[in-house]
Amino acid sequence: MVNDPEVRRFLPPAPERTMETFAEVLEQRRAMEREIGYSMWAVDDKATGAFVGQCGIRPVQEDAGPEIDLAYHYARASWNKGYGTEAVIAVLAHGLGPVGLDRIMAVAMPENTGSWRVMEKAGMRYEGLVNYYGLEGLKKYVADREWWRPPHDRA
Repeated sequence: MVNDPEVRRFLPPAPERTMETFAEVLEQRRAMEREIGYSMWAVDDKATGAFVGQCGIRPVQEDAGPEIDLAYHYARASWNKGYGTEAVIAVLAHGLGPVGLDRIMAVAMPENTGSWRVMEKAGMRYEGLVNYYGLEGLKKYVADREWWRPPHDRA
């Protein structure tokens, strides 16, 4: 998935992934979840159990200071099927609920309309353009525990 050029075009530059790097990343994510209670998680199709992508939250340190970043990546065959929005809502509810985070942010390239539409459909609010991960002019969205509610819970 992350070696697919169509998926990669909206991600920061990185070396091609191998099974070795995949195993290392997987162990790092397991350790992060044990240590702080959250990480990136696999997203599977409910009906088939097939892996369709990943979604989760992680601490980051950028120019704005420490933040919690929401990220998601999906196999191209899974685009436009609602997986992204459903997973983002679940991750925001978990992070701002039981985990106890006050704020979660996410960024996307402006031309990645599908990604920032997921953020909007999940109830995140646009905050402006920022520079993260060596990329300039990313659209930043936020969700705060104070006001965010799952879209189906809003009156």
